[in-house]
Amino acid sequence: MLVYSYTGGGKSPENIFSDESPIQFTKGFSLFYNDYFGNEVKILYSEKFDAYIPIRYFKLKVFHFAQILHAPICNNLELKADAQQHFFEELVAYHQEHQLCQRFVQPHPYGILKAVPYGAQSCPFGTYINELSIMTDEELLFSFDPKYRKSVNHAEKNGATIKFGKDQFDIFYELYRQTTERARIHCDPVAYFEALYKNLGEKYIEIGVIYDQDQAIGAILLIATKYAALCTHAGSGGESKLYGGMKMLHYQMMLRLKHRGVRLYDLVGVRINSNNESLEGIFRFKKGFGGKLKEGYLWKMDIAKVQTRVFDMMMRIRYRSKSFRDIIDEETS
Repeated sequence: MLVYSYTGGGKSPENIFSDESPIQFTKGFSLFYNDYFGNEVKILYSEKFDAYIPIRYFKLKVFHFAQILHAPICNNLELKADAQQHFFEELVAYHQEHQLCQRFVQPHPYGILKAVPYGAQSCPFGTYINELSIMTDEELLFSFDPKYRKSVNHAEKNGATIKFGKDQFDIFYELYRQTTERARIHCDPVAYFEALYKNLGEKYIEIGVIYDQDQAIGAILLIATKYAALCTHAGSGGESKLYGGMKMLHYQMMLRLKHRGVRLYDLVGVRINSNNESLEGIFRFKKGFGGKLKEGYLWKMDIAKVQTRVFDMMMRIRYRSKSFRDIIDEETS
């Protein structure tokens, strides 16, 4: 395999990828991970499959880890399942031979894969994707669940307004912070988004906030190239009779991106046949926007099992009261 990097010296992939590629392959994305997390994103190329894959590398103490950030692509198209299977076998063997990491951790939820290499732990995972480029504005709305269409129309008829742009960041962030606080989940700090803007630029980031009169009631932030938009952060709050506010916001954001030439609108992740009933509401919410369910897997794998056993033991001793379970652990236990 050949290795490319925007940040680590050696051969740069700048002339290989463009605005038509997934954002995980762009220079700004690598710069963001390097700037904010101190990690390097390398893009590995398989001559056998003429395909590329972006991988994040990071270190904890003396232990090295790798994380797949997107499925392998050839000419900006994902490899089919059987090709991915063989690609991953080659990828694992390459990392074993060159001792690049001790473990492949679970891919990011926007990195759904179509195959699992032999010996890996995995769980089914999916995402709902609206194909913006193949529908008119009206067809896009009519692809929604009828109740969602009614909600969008209700919000529009009752005076909802939407503002887009970076100047909406403070409003977005407050709604996002409130939402994560209510849900008791991790909240990315302001510095995370500052680094995102610094390295990706406004060209690849979209913010939208919906208002009922002067009251902000919902907000979303996406990162996007023409390949796809990823809805990575969202929030809602405040009292309002506009029960369709968030649905209208998503619809108008879809239209905005569609007219900008973005092909896909990815709601970023749903668990399939989950053991956790509380997550069914998220599945139903995302399904209502009428996108196609892209099904696949998340997988992880130990490359050096002795070292990873030592690492896991150290984590259990040091953080007895904390859980380091990922989605795969939760869905397979």
